Amino acid sequence: MDLFWQILVSGGMLGSLYALVGLGFVLIYRSTRVVNFSQGEMLMLGAILALYFYQDLKLPYGLAFVGSCVTVGLLGAFLERVAFRPLQRAPVITLILATVAVGQMIRSAVRIVRGSEVSHFPPLFPTTPFTVGGVTLTALTVGTVILSIFLVGALVLFIRYTRIGRGMEAAAQNRDAATLSGVSINQTFLLTWAVSSALAAAAGILIAPLIVITPDMGIIGLKGFIGAILGGFLTIPGAIAGCFLLGIIENLAGYYISGAMKDVVSFGLLLLILIACPQGLFGRQEARRA
Repeated sequence: MDLFWQILVSGGMLGSLYALVGLGFVLIYRSTRVVNFSQGEMLMLGAILALYFYQDLKLPYGLAFVGSCVTVGLLGAFLERVAFRPLQRAPVITLILATVAVGQMIRSAVRIVRGSEVSHFPPLFPTTPFTVGGVTLTALTVGTVILSIFLVGALVLFIRYTRIGRGMEAAAQNRDAATLSGVSINQTFLLTWAVSSALAAAAGILIAPLIVITPDMGIIGLKGFIGAILGGFLTIPGAIAGCFLLGIIENLAGYYISGAMKDVVSFGLLLLILIACPQGLFGRQEARRA
């Protein structure tokens, strides 16, 4: 039983990181109806830039964290301006392919600058294990979960209780009505891409001490996409729940089936949900929007 709880706790930690990336997918899609498949590259950039700021520029960890998130957020805003906005009226498939192309360009640019170098990010918290109720934890895993949940909670509060956040929500519900209410749609889209990219960067920084940093680590971003689909792509609470659930399912599959089957289970689950429950386990049917 202790082992089972260990698997659940580890899965929850993984799910908290997926939630940061998944929320980025959801925010952009709700506002612009674009699935941004360059989110994974934003995650990778966040980790690489934080490592550069911390190790090469010798900035304090907190400043490196914030600096990386801000830099990637600005890049996300730039991409919205030059790569998405000119294609607003293009077919959906064109927009999706544009985000895929942007992701490939970012990955290739990182390879040009750093090669295929494998780097290790120093942990912010101690990695000495301790046991609570039969479950083995480290300060690193606990701190990662707390920071992830804090960022997710801060985003939810920002959307619900700030003027800018309510404008983002209004644009997601009905663009014409939002415009009539004084919401600038273009500025809202710009901010949405910036916030989404910064969230992905934060996930990359938090997960970096647990894995190795490579130009290909952005593949983790797809797990956030799957988790959001699993919970409900049009609802923020559903997407968060789906990401946590995916992390737990992956860990259970990795232990009880095979570690090599984790990705198979994830993508198989994606296909199953798309076929059987397209709106997600905790989602809702999409309403017609103006």
